[in-house]
Amino acid sequence: MDIWVALSQYATVETERMILRPFSFVDSDDFFEISSNRENLPFIFPYQASQEESDFLLVHYFMKNPLGIWAIEDKSSSRMIGAIRFEHLNVSDRTAEIGYFLHRDFWGRGIMTECLKTVTFLAFHSFYLKKLSIIVHKENLASQRVAKKAGYVFKRCFKGSDRYNRKMRDYVEYGLKAKEYRYE
Repeated sequence: MDIWVALSQYATVETERMILRPFSFVDSDDFFEISSNRENLPFIFPYQASQEESDFLLVHYFMKNPLGIWAIEDKSSSRMIGAIRFEHLNVSDRTAEIGYFLHRDFWGRGIMTECLKTVTFLAFHSFYLKKLSIIVHKENLASQRVAKKAGYVFKRCFKGSDRYNRKMRDYVEYGLKAKEYRYE
């Protein structure tokens, strides 16, 4: 099956506590609440000082090309509280990097691990990807814990240029191959 057809079939996915779904402009206020607080996104992208900046980011990075990008909606409050997405999806090699963020009010509850396990399962069993990776800033210990809890294995440390400020940073890569994947 074509990966884009498969991704469209799983545009909305339900987990125990969350709904993974396409972003909508209705998420504008929730997205601004996350993106305007520097403490929410220290490793993701620069904070957005205005609603206008936040809306631009929401539309251009999360809504414009929606397949493989999910808003994380908390079932109990119906709030959009984060995102998980395929970055650098290589259709011919069947590989992808996964990126994610979560509103800090929801940190430490296992929510991102739940979402990452769901997307990982779909990546290998429905989208037939062969290899996934997660690249995080070395000091982002929380995202490293999420990767490990979801079954990803440490691959390497490396230096790279931060995509926003172009400064050299230390990064850590975690990976998982389809043939090594074990559903829990």
